[in-house]
Amino acid sequence: MAEYKICFSVAGAFGVQISFEAKPGVSYDDAAASIDKDKLAKLTCLDTLGYSAKDIEIITPEQYEAEFGGDEYA
Repeated sequence: MAEYKICFSVAGAFGVQISFEAKPGVSYDDAAASIDKDKLAKLTCLDTLGYSAKDIEIITPEQYEAEFGGDEYA
């Protein structure tokens, strides 16, 4: 199994990362395209905070690092 990390920007205000394991060889673009943003908003409780799938933008790990500063927890 390979570990994947998909990164998101939420309304440009903060970043979210999800990690999961899957079979090796899946491209970042394919993994990111498989994400259902409506379900993601519900599972991460973003909908409770007033955000919707429209507010979620999939970004690269490099963009996440540049905009939100990496993996550390706030």
